[in-house]
Amino acid sequence: MIRRGTLTAGLLGFAFVIMTGLGLGNEWGRTLISATLAALAFGLMGHWWMTLWLRSMVKAHLEQAELEAIAGQNAAASKADMEPGGQKPSDSN
Repeated sequence: MIRRGTLTAGLLGFAFVIMTGLGLGNEWGRTLISATLAALAFGLMGHWWMTLWLRSMVKAHLEQAELEAIAGQNAAASKADMEPGGQKPSDSN
């Protein structure tokens, strides 16, 4: 997933700079070098962003699983407290 995002970002950066450079009438060699550097920069930024996004998604998934486990424990404890056979007789001297 990260590789695909990095590749996509690099291709978009390359295409954007090629179209902009040629649209402005710059020479082919200079535009190609600029587009190659832009592909590298966009690819690195895409890689960073995808890594950050993926780590955040994993962290959110773990937090959600932890909260669901706590909610399940709380539900089981409250159900056990509500059952008549589960209560201890009180000592009312």
